[in-house]
Amino acid sequence: MLKSSSIIVMLVLFAFVGHAQLKEDDPRFEKHYVEISPIETDDFKMEVIRPHSQESFTQFTAKIYNKTDDYILVKKHAITFSSKENGYGNKVPKEDIDFIEPHGDITRTIKVEGGIGFKVDQLEVVLDSAFSRAPVKGKPTGAGEFKMKPDKNSIMMEPFAVTLKKWRFDPKELSADFKIRYRGEGIGIVNESNIRIRREDGTVLKNTDAKDKLMVIPPMATKTLTVVRPFDKGEIGKGESVYVVWDEGLQESESKPINVSSFTLKFDPEKTKSENR
Repeated sequence: MLKSSSIIVMLVLFAFVGHAQLKEDDPRFEKHYVEISPIETDDFKMEVIRPHSQESFTQFTAKIYNKTDDYILVKKHAITFSSKENGYGNKVPKEDIDFIEPHGDITRTIKVEGGIGFKVDQLEVVLDSAFSRAPVKGKPTGAGEFKMKPDKNSIMMEPFAVTLKKWRFDPKELSADFKIRYRGEGIGIVNESNIRIRREDGTVLKNTDAKDKLMVIPPMATKTLTVVRPFDKGEIGKGESVYVVWDEGLQESESKPINVSSFTLKFDPEKTKSENR
């Protein structure tokens, strides 16, 4: 009987500890903010979900809807959290850029972190320069071509750096892996179906195994593309070289900033109490 009573007491204590109210000086204590209405423009809508701070960070979840027929760019590091309390100052997230497909949506965590002093009662979230819009159809860039067998493995094509990483070529088939880095500030678009294979005599062969879907590359990002082209018997002569031609295959879509108002996060005592149980 005594043993059973001890077990019950221990269970009650564990339950009490598990549901005890966290004290404000506990590092795990979360300061929550009043729910705000969605941020909305003609181009996008952003829901701000569960904004809160702990001792060393502030964050919220953003669900962003693209209302347009174009791409929306989201530069996280252009979002500024600002408060005059506790030496908070101005904080920005780590550098990161996302894009949203036309009429698509993304969900991302927007977070700033550092030392201590993040549990403030009020702060401003400034969205200037964080959002921009880029057309789905870009402008072709001045491109180039790679010789197979290659005499160089990297080419700068305006805002694109294209590097040949791996390749195989014989009279039966060409297979080449390219690493493509977009170094502009809009959207880089790779249209694989517009990449061509050129013979030494100038004859242009279609990229028959190309995918129709466009490859989209945000600023300063890198993606890999594989070009594969089988050849009919006798189509390519023994010892003949071919060229992978990028003209019309690379496009840049320049982005234009979207004007967005800032918003204020204000301390919510009731939500804070509820969340720290």
